[in-house]
Amino acid sequence: MRDFAFIVPSDVPADNLIRAIRGADKQAIVAARLFDRFETPDGLSLAVEVLLQPSEKSFTEAELADISKRVVGAAEKLG
Repeated sequence: MRDFAFIVPSDVPADNLIRAIRGADKQAIVAARLFDRFETPDGLSLAVEVLLQPSEKSFTEAELADISKRVVGAAEKLG
């Protein structure tokens, strides 16, 4: 499990962020849920818990870093 926090434009629904995160790695990410939300002067701060499930063996640190990059990249596309 990994937690991420993102600042997104105020008009971006949290569901869009959750869908983008789930789509970042459909094999490794089995769930994503919003656990915190608050407004900032720069937009919405959304905190998301991402549940990862390896298919055969535990993830290496390099694999976790790669998945994290894909999650961040998916969120960045939202604005």
